[in-house]
Formats: sequence, C-alpha cells, structure tokens
Amino acid sequence: MKNILKRIEKLREYLKLTNCGAFVVMNDEDSNWESLYYLSGFRGTCGALVVYPEDEELILDGRYFEQGSAQSPLKTVQMNGGVAQDVRESLKKHGAKSILCEADNTSYSLWKAAMPENTVWTAADDFIMSLRRTKDEKEIRCIKKAAEIGAKAFLNTLDNVRDGMKEKEFEALLNYNINLLGGENGFDMIVASGVRGSMPHGRATDKEMKRGETVTVDYGARFNGYFCDITRNFVIGNADGRAKELHDALYQVHNRCAEVLMAGVSGSGVHELAEKMLGIYGLDKYFTHGLGHGFGLSIHEYGLLSKRQKFMLQAGDTLTVEPGVYIEGWGGLRLEDDYLVTENGAERLTTGIEQKLFEA
Repeated sequence: MKNILKRIEKLREYLKLTNCGAFVVMNDEDSNWESLYYLSGFRGTCGALVVYPEDEELILDGRYFEQGSAQSPLKTVQMNGGVAQDVRESLKKHGAKSILCEADNTSYSLWKAAMPENTVWTAADDFIMSLRRTKDEKEIRCIKKAAEIGAKAFLNTLDNVRDGMKEKEFEALLNYNINLLGGENGFDMIVASGVRGSMPHGRATDKEMKRGETVTVDYGARFNGYFCDITRNFVIGNADGRAKELHDALYQVHNRCAEVLMAGVSGSGVHELAEKMLGIYGLDKYFTHGLGHGFGLSIHEYGLLSKRQKFMLQAGDTLTVEPGVYIEGWGGLRLEDDYLVTENGAERLTTGIEQKLFEA
C-alpha cells in the first residue's frame, strides 16, 4: 500500500511538471492490466485509474468493486457505463483539459471514446516505463519467490522425464508443478529437443524427446504478477562430449558477463563481451540474439543487453543474461538467469537451480 501511494505521488509530481490536469490508465478486458495493477494494486480484467493533482478515482465495475476496494489504498468508485464512458465523465467533472496517457498500451478507439471535446492527450509511456523500471523491495521479493517456485517446479518435472515423452507433455507437467507450488504460469514456454534446439524460440510440439538428445527449456513462473525467466538444458540419459563442451562455454560466458553487471555499465558493452568470448570458442556465429532484457510484470520490459539499444544499467534494474548457441542440423543450448543490478555489481535472483547440463 505504501509503495502504491509513493508511485501516485511521483505521478502527481509529473503532472505538475508537465502542467497536465490528469493521468489516465485504462484496462478494457485485460488490455493493460500491468500498469493498472502497478499504480493501484488492483488486478483484474477491467477498470481505469484517473489521477488528478489533488484527487484520484479507481473506476471498477460490479465484478471487481469489492476486490479492488480491498486491494487498493486509492479511492474506488463504481462504474456506471463502461470504461471509456466513465473516464470521459470523470474528466468532464474535474475539468481536466490536458491529459497524460499510456498511448502504446491502449487502442486508439478506446482513447477516442474516452476523450471529452477540446482535450489534449499526451503520451506518458516513457515516464511509466521509468517508474516500472526500478524495482522496489517488495517487487524483488516477488521475483525471488517466482524464481524459487520456478526452480522447484523444473526439478520436480525433471524427475518425471522419460524417453519418448512429448515436448508438450513436459510443458504441461512443468506448468502444473508451477501452479502446484503456488505460482502462476508465465509465457508460452520453449521446449526444443534434438535438432529443434537450433530454433531459439522453438515452442513445444508433439515431438518425442529421445534418449541422448539435448532439450532446451525456456520458461517463466509468476508470483503476485511478477515474472522470473529461466532457461535450462537437459539430456535424457548421458550427455555427449559436444553438448558438454558447448554448455561449459556458455557457463563461462554467462558468468563472466554477470560479473560485469553494475550501475553505469553499457548494455551493448556487456553483449559485445559475450560475443567476444564466444568468438574465442569459435561459437560467435551461432549466437543470434541479444544477451538479455529487462523484465518484471511483463516478460519484456525496458532495457536490452544488445547492440540494438543504447542502454545504461542503473541500480534497481532487473535483467536476464542468456547466451546461447544454435547450430542448424545439430541443435542448440541456452543458459539464462535473472539479476538485480546494484551500484557495485549484480545479485543473481534465480539461485535455486544449478547452472549445469542436467541428465534426466
């Protein structure tokens, strides 16, 4: 509750700075629940938050009014018409003419329906992104809990792997174990076995996982809405020499790059370090994506360890580190963990699972 009130206060400071009369976030059947949840504490599929310099309204329909009133410290009002209609009436009532919004996360048709006449709407996506970028202590606890659940669920699932098990069966069992441990399923996980491992985003299929094949599993678990993002690899039976060598190379690259994470470091510089190290092993041409990304309530948030974005790390960033190699005709491997950037280094958040090539 205190963290939410602090976020609202920062938002009011930004309203004054920009000389705007209101900030609006709308969630119409799950279109932008993350920002509404972040700013209000309410988590549901429909609602709106309108923040004024001296007031606010969390607008919820009958399905969520009792829930939202319990979850949020903000003033909650009953929805009368619909999301856009009620936002429109609220803005009229308060006489707000200059409005801040998250333009990228809500459809144009919804914004148009919510606009009173003679109002000016200005995108505030960058400001909300900057708020969500720096994680507070509660957010870090949620990510650590998600990571703890994710690690236990993977190990429990690995205990039940068998020769001939389908990739989709593994996916279903891992999701079941995540839920059994009190988490929520994350994104559509990657389960790529054998030659399919050369596809960095190879979704689970009906392919059977065979003895001796490497299997790459990139999955997430959520706790209180917050993600962890983990990738591990396993072999049914004994891993061959090539798989062990490639995994050892990724282990060395991963941990060296994690060592240099700290506030003030360039994200592109960390990515280039990974490329340089993989080049020493003759593997740089098989590394086809960025080294990592920001995450939190969304699996991809601001911040890339990549040459594609000018990004300087700062304390409070949560980032993945995930070097990988993808060799067409053979397969692939990736090793991914999550980190909290600090002033003097980085803390690994996904500590409950070894960084090894597992043998099931």
